[in-house]
Amino acid sequence: MSSTHPDEAAQVTARIAPPRSGQVIPVGGAEELDPTASQSILAEFLRLSGGKRAHLAIIPTASGDPAASGEGYCQLFKEMGAQAAEVLEIGQREDANQAAAVELIERATGVFITGGDQARLVSLLVGTLVMEAIRRCNRNGVVVAGTSAGASILSAHMLVPGANPDLRTNDAGPRRGEIEIVIIDQHFSQRGRIGRLLAAFAANPGLLGLGIDEDTAAIIDGSSVLTVMGSGAVTVIDGRNATSDYFQRTPGEMLSIVDSHIFVLGPGRQFDLTTRRPMSLADA
Repeated sequence: MSSTHPDEAAQVTARIAPPRSGQVIPVGGAEELDPTASQSILAEFLRLSGGKRAHLAIIPTASGDPAASGEGYCQLFKEMGAQAAEVLEIGQREDANQAAAVELIERATGVFITGGDQARLVSLLVGTLVMEAIRRCNRNGVVVAGTSAGASILSAHMLVPGANPDLRTNDAGPRRGEIEIVIIDQHFSQRGRIGRLLAAFAANPGLLGLGIDEDTAAIIDGSSVLTVMGSGAVTVIDGRNATSDYFQRTPGEMLSIVDSHIFVLGPGRQFDLTTRRPMSLADA
């Protein structure tokens, strides 16, 4: 009877074990930009992306001056110790479907999407090969972060497991409840945006809504646990049991929303996006 050497068994396990997904980090905007601030959100993004070995892809598409914004973040991350930082220039939609753009994403250990015009970001990026590459690379361990408008677009490709484990399968058939989508808003408390997040939430029953304050991040790991970092709060709105009169109202009318759950989480607090429950305060 033959036996497997322990080293060989470890190599087999490494080959068949799926890669761990990289963190997804939506930032509420106005984050600390001091390159010497070792406890800042950007410093944490850099650390998770490999620290001094990090190779970053900066996407400044939303900015009113993409060249200046992209170069500014590249310089900042290099001052913070990144090995390399490159700007992905996307001036028109076809740029985001070029092989060179996809290759830049594929060689990155971290992707950072800047703020600016959210509509521009959606029109130029959503549904392109670059966005597909970002999602694919994130599943394989690449960290993906976005600030302000860049945070909101993360919800365009951010999926979390459904709460019912019996519905999670590996077959090709689509099943209701197998995955769930998160919607994200930023500058949340500073601009009084709970109303617009609730409206989006009412129009999409069952979704999770995240409202992220300025200089605050929701660091979401591969097991869908959210950790709050920064100086503000993350507001989580759970709509699984909520009902509203959204589809009975005309544009401009006030909405009624009942049986929703709202959680407000300060720095260091955690939330399980799968069970839709906060972690114990004693665990934070």
